[in-house]
Amino acid sequence: MKKDDVLGGRYKLRKHLGSGGMAVVWQAEDLRDERLVAVKCLRTNSDLLDSLDEDEAHDELGRMRGRFRREGALLGRMRNRSIPELYDQGSHGTEPYLVMRFVDGKPLHRFLDQYTPTVGVAAAIGVQIAEALACAHDVPVVHRDLKPYNLIIDESGVVVLIDFGIAKPLWPGVTDYTQHGSTVGSRGYEAPEQILERQITPKTDLYALGCILYHLLTGHPPFSGDGLKHQHVKDAPIPPTCHVGHIPAELEALVLKLLAKEPEDRPVDARAVAEVLRKYAPRPGDAAPSPRLEPDPTRPLRLPAEYDLPAAPAAPAIVTRPNRRHRASGFLSRRVFQELTAEAETEIDVGEPASAVDKLVELLPAARRDWGAFDPRVRAGLRVAANGMRIAGRCKEAIALYEDLALRAEGNVSPNDLADYLEGTLGAAECRIPFGDLLPAASALAMVLEELPRVTGPRAQVLAERCHDVGVELDELGYEM
Repeated sequence: MKKDDVLGGRYKLRKHLGSGGMAVVWQAEDLRDERLVAVKCLRTNSDLLDSLDEDEAHDELGRMRGRFRREGALLGRMRNRSIPELYDQGSHGTEPYLVMRFVDGKPLHRFLDQYTPTVGVAAAIGVQIAEALACAHDVPVVHRDLKPYNLIIDESGVVVLIDFGIAKPLWPGVTDYTQHGSTVGSRGYEAPEQILERQITPKTDLYALGCILYHLLTGHPPFSGDGLKHQHVKDAPIPPTCHVGHIPAELEALVLKLLAKEPEDRPVDARAVAEVLRKYAPRPGDAAPSPRLEPDPTRPLRLPAEYDLPAAPAAPAIVTRPNRRHRASGFLSRRVFQELTAEAETEIDVGEPASAVDKLVELLPAARRDWGAFDPRVRAGLRVAANGMRIAGRCKEAIALYEDLALRAEGNVSPNDLADYLEGTLGAAECRIPFGDLLPAASALAMVLEELPRVTGPRAQVLAERCHDVGVELDELGYEM
């Protein structure tokens, strides 16, 4: 791609903004909506690919394309003013591209070259980063490359987290596009588990946030010089107050906790970090920093009424067959519901939950209302819908469905009722693993394994396989049963 190319008959490339190992970013003009946008294009020709033999280059290009598609899908699911929303995506010839909100501002590393933040300014920046991470972790996805170069303070003062190119979704069964034996992340901000190639969790991003907060408060990162990876894995950071004496004790404790070597010793989540930081950040109505900052990252906290979230991305249309799915009377056909359940199950079998799963979730409340919560068709629909949401990575929606599946009718001790209860309990617990809730998952697994001999038939095999999968996930996270 080159300057003045028009992508999709709409996006005219105006200015090259930067290049990375995987992609090139352009400022472009949206000719239809008359606005500036950022266009990210995959680099299908690069020094890395040229250095590989034909088979290796083919494999690496496949991984790059997979990561690029995933980045677009992830951006489409996140809505936070500190994450650029996805407007569009497509291909120009054989080269895929993403169209995003154009963020005009100053990268954090340049901001730090120009200014020495006060505690209040550092906290204001930290709050916005933590809230962006909380949004990503809710998906759940780990950014894996949090660093000052990937943070831009835009002209209005909003701190924006960019480049989800190597982000890792955490839902079960997701494809890993990382080459075996390679690590991802940036030197100086990698958590110990990244360096040691151990399991990645949302707390991996919290470690990088700790490095950034340390830099904001002291003027330099926690570790530097030779043997940087060894320092991150083995050495305790020097307490920030050894460099700057006026840092509040609670903030210093937070930073040191974020930099804990073991993920379980770090704060519970990004929202807990933001809660502490807000105590030290400017509040609505506070005066602007003096001397003046350009841009001013305290402004979104001081003048929150001036800031709105970007418009929610349009949900994909669900293709339905109105003449079969609905009637004017609102009657729900058992036959149609069973057919839809079968369609959804087929989508799940090929690993691509889509419109049938979404439609099944939509119709479940009506099915429960019309036929009762414990009707066999409703229970089958619940199982399929919950599994579809889990495989699609929509873990919070899956948890609610699994919890409904785990409900038991009073006095009902049938084998199917027990199997539903066990599958619902285990499924809900498994969907909490990406959020770091390992103990409930381990407890649920132990309970299901104890009750499993009481289940017979095909459901017993399904449950045994699910137990094995959950056990593997917990083992990879270092949880000892």
